[in-house]
Amino acid sequence: MEFKQLWTGLPSDVQAEFESAATVIELKRGDSIYKQGDDPRGIYFVQKGLVGLVILGLTGKEHLLRFFRQDQFFGHRSLFSDEKYHASAVALEPTVLHLVPKATILSVLQKQPQMLFDVVKVLSRELRRCENQHVMVLDHQIDVRVAQALIYLKDLHPEHNWTRQEIANFCASTVSTVIKALADLEFRGLIRQEGRSIEILDRDALISLQDDSQ
Repeated sequence: MEFKQLWTGLPSDVQAEFESAATVIELKRGDSIYKQGDDPRGIYFVQKGLVGLVILGLTGKEHLLRFFRQDQFFGHRSLFSDEKYHASAVALEPTVLHLVPKATILSVLQKQPQMLFDVVKVLSRELRRCENQHVMVLDHQIDVRVAQALIYLKDLHPEHNWTRQEIANFCASTVSTVIKALADLEFRGLIRQEGRSIEILDRDALISLQDDSQ
């Protein structure tokens, strides 16, 4: 569910409560929003920019889970499950967030129990997405993961020409599979390859592959 759908569907007094309680956070590329293991602070709404959700695997390597774009929100799973953040969130470009604190969210839910249905919808859709991603991994269809990796790696480290091995390590895949995925993305006109160099031609389309897979 997008931020607009959740926010604008609320009664005007609740919207006003959210607005008055929200903290505006402005971030530069590479700024950390929260770290894996931190306690949840509330729900983050993306006004503009791009956020990456990253988890550290057992080997200490980073793995990108997904993006959050304008009008989407994140941080809710840990808040509602009363658990520490299972991943880290980082700004991949200049980003503006609205943070509605935990106390406000829980207070509104008590006064507006119908919002719980929206929460259940969000969590159900996320469960479906996780199941779809599991099937995608089983089917060795990693175009989406390679596209995500290119955005994440090149946004945070634009000066570095990432090797196919480095991309494969990030995607938890093999070099040969990554090479095939890159060839497919190039065929679709989304990237251009020249030696080790990879140029992103259509950044929005690469990001949108995540939505198409859900």
